[in-house]
Amino acid sequence: MKKIFNLLTTALVLTSFSVGAQTYVNEMTQAEVERDCYIEGGSALFNDESAVYYDDGSYVQKSSASTPTSLIFNRDIWGNKNLTGFIVNALVPNDRMDFDKFITIEYSTDELNYHEIPDMKIEKSYDAVQGSNYWIDVWYQAALPEGVKEIKVTMVANEEVANWIPCYRRTEIFYEGGTPYEYQKPPYLMVVPTEFSVDFETENYSIDMAGSQNATSTIEVVDNPVKDAVNGSNKVLKIVQDPSDSNWGWENADWFGVAVGLLDGEDNQLVEITEADGRYLHFQILRAENSIFGMETWGGTCTYKDQEIHFTGSEGWQEIVVDLQEFIGASFKQFYFSPNERYGTDNVSVAETTYLDNIYISPEAASSAIDETVVATAKAWGGKGMLYVEGEAGHVTIYSVAGVEIGAYAMDGFLQVELTPGIYLVKSGNTVSKVIVY
Repeated sequence: MKKIFNLLTTALVLTSFSVGAQTYVNEMTQAEVERDCYIEGGSALFNDESAVYYDDGSYVQKSSASTPTSLIFNRDIWGNKNLTGFIVNALVPNDRMDFDKFITIEYSTDELNYHEIPDMKIEKSYDAVQGSNYWIDVWYQAALPEGVKEIKVTMVANEEVANWIPCYRRTEIFYEGGTPYEYQKPPYLMVVPTEFSVDFETENYSIDMAGSQNATSTIEVVDNPVKDAVNGSNKVLKIVQDPSDSNWGWENADWFGVAVGLLDGEDNQLVEITEADGRYLHFQILRAENSIFGMETWGGTCTYKDQEIHFTGSEGWQEIVVDLQEFIGASFKQFYFSPNERYGTDNVSVAETTYLDNIYISPEAASSAIDETVVATAKAWGGKGMLYVEGEAGHVTIYSVAGVEIGAYAMDGFLQVELTPGIYLVKSGNTVSKVIVY
C-alpha cells in the first residue's frame, strides 16, 4: 500500500527533535503527543502499530465517543514563535457526513480564547488501494493571521455519529522564521465533479481499451473529422470496432470498449458525484450507424453498471447526457463506454467507427452548446418510449438530430408524444432542448 504522507518533501518531514527543523511535525505517536501536546477534555487512545483501517502508521483517537478530546501543541517546541500556517491530516469515517462532525481546528492569539480558522481549505483524498468505501483521508490546511500563538485540534463528540471515531494522523505547523506556509496538494486528491473534463486537447486523461483480445479493434486520438456547431474542437477519440476479433465467450462476443479517466500523475483521479457540483455526465458522439451504447463507471463506489442507451446515427455530432442522481455521494475513477449493444460485436458485420469527445460533468442537464444559444421557456424530457414537454401554451416541433421534422403539435401546458428510442430536438418558442427517449 502506498504511503499517504508522500505529499511532503523530505526536507519538510522533520520531527520536533531535528536540529534546525524549519517546520514542526508530529506523527501522532503516543510518545510525540504526550511530549508535545496539552490534552483537554477526554483522554487519548493511541495506535502506534499497523492501523486497523489504514495500513500506514500511527494515529490518536479520543477515548470516548461522547467526550471530545482537544490537542493543544506546546509552542515551546518551536521557540515560542508565532504561527503562520498548518496542515492537519485525519482519517474520517463515512465520507457522506460533514467533516466538522469529527474534527474542528481553532487558533488563539492570547492562549486563552480560540477562534474559527479563516479560509481553511478542507480536501478529501483517497488511498489508491482501499478507496473510500468507509474511511476517507481529510486534509485541513490554512495560512494563519498575524500573531497566532496556538492551534487547537479537537476530535468532536457527536451522538449522531458516536460509533464513528476519527483517526487523527499527522500535524505539521509552520512558524515565523521557519519555512513559510504554502498550500500543498494532498496525495490522491478527490476532485469535485465539475473538474472532471476530458476533451483530448491536452494530455490530462488516460484511455484504456477494455478487452486485450481485441487484436484489430483500435482507439486513438485524431483530428476532428466533422467540426460543427455541437463540437468544433480539434482533437477527438476515434474508436474502431472490428467484428473479426475473436469471440471471448460469456455470450457477449468479444467484449469491447474504452475506459476514460482524469489522469493525475500515475493514477486516475477519483471523482465524487454531488448534487451541488455536478450529477450530469455529458459526452459527445459522432457515429453514422444506429446503436445501443453500453456504459458503466469504474473504480470508487459508484455502481452505475450495465447501462444501455439507444442511439440514432447521424452525420453530425450529438451530445448525450446521463443523470447520475441515483449515485449522489458515490465516486468513480473511469467512465467506460462501449460503442455497440451488449458490450461486444454481436450485431456488427463490418468495422464501425465511433468518435467520442468532450466528456465532462455539470450541474446542468442542458448541453453547453444549447445553453449558449437559447433561453429556456419550456421543459422537455424523455421516458421509456415517450417524450414529455411542459410549458406555456403554444406549438411544439420535434426534430431528429439530423434536422428532419418528426411532427408539430399544439400544447396547452403539457404534451406527451410516443416515440421510438433515440435522441430528439424539441423546439418550443425560443427553447431548443435535446432529449433522449429510451
